[in-house]
Amino acid sequence: MKQLIPVPVRRQLRGWLNSAKNTPLALDLLELRRWQIARKDVGVNVAPRNNPRRLVVLPSDPWSVHQSRGDEAMIEAATGEMKRAYPDLEVYIVTATPAASEDVRAMGFKPLELWRQPFSYETVAQELSLTRPDFGLVLGADVLDGYYSPVDAARMLLVADLMAAFGAKVSVLGFSFNSRPAKALREVFRLLDPGVVLNLRDAISLQRFDDFACKRAHLVTDAAFMLTPRTDTAAVKQIGTAIAGQRAQGRKVFVFNIHPMLFKKPEPAKLRQMIDLAAGAMERLSREHDASWLLLAHDYRPEIADDNCLRPLAARLKPVLGDRVYHVDQALSAGEIKAVVGLVDGVITGRMHLAIAALGQGTPVAAITYQDKFQGLFAHFGISESLLLSPSQFLMGDSFETFLLHFLGTYQAAGAQVRQALPDVMDLSRANIAPLLSESAMRIVPEAGGKVA
Repeated sequence: MKQLIPVPVRRQLRGWLNSAKNTPLALDLLELRRWQIARKDVGVNVAPRNNPRRLVVLPSDPWSVHQSRGDEAMIEAATGEMKRAYPDLEVYIVTATPAASEDVRAMGFKPLELWRQPFSYETVAQELSLTRPDFGLVLGADVLDGYYSPVDAARMLLVADLMAAFGAKVSVLGFSFNSRPAKALREVFRLLDPGVVLNLRDAISLQRFDDFACKRAHLVTDAAFMLTPRTDTAAVKQIGTAIAGQRAQGRKVFVFNIHPMLFKKPEPAKLRQMIDLAAGAMERLSREHDASWLLLAHDYRPEIADDNCLRPLAARLKPVLGDRVYHVDQALSAGEIKAVVGLVDGVITGRMHLAIAALGQGTPVAAITYQDKFQGLFAHFGISESLLLSPSQFLMGDSFETFLLHFLGTYQAAGAQVRQALPDVMDLSRANIAPLLSESAMRIVPEAGGKVA
């Protein structure tokens, strides 16, 4: 039957089905009611054990946990701080596929494959009843406003609720909330167990969330600020040598990053135009301002990998700039990326967590922003919004070249501002896990966390 329906028609049908699934009525019928059936059999707020032993982490992308360096950074940062407080803690990461489970094992954690399809709240509850988590961490990132999928956002929140119902202390790590959240999620937020602590990662998101959900939430900064940079690997040393070589020739070195997700729908023509404009501007400014470029990916998921843009950009620049352009073509860990951005003069990026890695190292950032989520991040540091450029602005004439030139003229002052604000930002990052810690554990974590950046 499938072969009888033309591909364009199948795509349109899938689009209609997904739109229907994301309506308030469908969310009520397909998610909330099934969650309520699963929850009624759970002992409400079971008393936690005296000696906490298990932490369950729910990533924002259970299908490819390790390929998203943003998720990896949040997981390693938050679990690292938790294990400082509770050294014997067993860490479980929720996955959706056997491949994701293998990635989790490679990261040194235990997979909990409960996001399988078809998704079932009853299956989740059964797994949680066996695991009996003492703590839960949910990586809200940029998905809990329903921008990508209200259904997936609802499932993450309702699974957080189930963890709380089993007696776990649960914290939703600082997440962004855009100006157009999915209305279908309002009821989901209203019904959440009060034991699920909601954290917003900037003041703009917090205000939007308060207006939308009328539910108590806390201001934090992104959990990834707590990530410890890995400076001692062969890859970081190799890249560091290349950077030092450019500096020895009197050049400033800047990381550059763009990626396919700067446009919500796949738009190859716009991406090609963006690459062309970037190549032209970077070539001219290299000659006129002694700038060198480090093309650095931060996301390796095949369909949306940064190198889908950076590889053709490198092919354009290398013949004319020679050693002034260095494309990092091997996959780096989140900790390695944080180490690399601590070695350069500035970072121009379209990836939120690459910006966070840089700012956490005191390195100034200019951002190609989407989902209006960078504004709140920059506000934590008092950075001017003149260092933000939308994808649509990027494509307008010489706007990107003007933007880049402005950053090259202001990056030193911006860097001083970032370094001055960083201690307060770090304190707010550690606030993500504060609701999970006992008083004795609270005395341990700040001492370790203070060494991170």
